[in-house]
Amino acid sequence: MKLRTIKLGISDLDACIKLDRDSLDCLWTSSQWERELTDSKRICLGAAEYETQQLLGLCTAWIILDELHITSLAVDPQHQRKGIGKFMLAKLIKHAKSLKTKQIRLEVKDINMPAKAFYNSMGFERIGYRSNFYKDGTDAVVYKKKLITK
Repeated sequence: MKLRTIKLGISDLDACIKLDRDSLDCLWTSSQWERELTDSKRICLGAAEYETQQLLGLCTAWIILDELHITSLAVDPQHQRKGIGKFMLAKLIKHAKSLKTKQIRLEVKDINMPAKAFYNSMGFERIGYRSNFYKDGTDAVVYKKKLITK
């Protein structure tokens, strides 16, 4: 499968909401997605299938001082375990380095073993824990990846 990276905007709102619903169990509301996709201070990248242009994955992040904070990473459930998440995260890491950020942080549900294994495999280290972090009451593990910028 051939992928291309796209900058997500408001025209991708419905596709982002669908990916959120299908793979993140409705992490954000429609208005939160609107804000994410229209705020110039936020980074919203998509992975689109080259021929069909179908959005198969997305990754969003905020710049906070010298740190990039990943706010969401989602892959269409029918296309998981095909390297799309790794493709998206690698693009985001490259972008973070170009912005001279010193580290990347994120939270992941403590019960999400595949996601925790994925972030570990991508060089993230566990640095903390947040009790009752998600709206369903689950806890979060905080991860960090230090970046070497030139």
